[in-house]
Amino acid sequence: MDFNDDIRFAAVSNDKGEILWWSQREGLKNLVPFEETKQTLLRALHAWDENARVKDFIGNGLYSISSYQKIKRITVPLGSGKMLFCTLSNEPLKKSLISGKKSYGHLADMGKILSIVDFIKSQK
Repeated sequence: MDFNDDIRFAAVSNDKGEILWWSQREGLKNLVPFEETKQTLLRALHAWDENARVKDFIGNGLYSISSYQKIKRITVPLGSGKMLFCTLSNEPLKKSLISGKKSYGHLADMGKILSIVDFIKSQK
């Protein structure tokens, strides 16, 4: 949480989807009820298991990012069946000059997100 101010919530689960550790940024309200977050984490874990079927062809998964209007979700396999699940604020960067709409998750933001993934991987 101290690494990046955009991180709202982080959790580590085991291979059964049980939360072993979690932390939430102080002063922030949950956007998703905690019970639903647990179910989302379990679905993400199952998705990693499904994707492992093709690892002989494409290699091991490194991370996954899903972007929504209000948050981004990052999942990172940690080995031994454990997974890191974290959510980040998804404030729009700016209004697009072309469309006039809010811009979410463009390349400038990806560098910030990938620096979080790199930090996590370096802490193993």
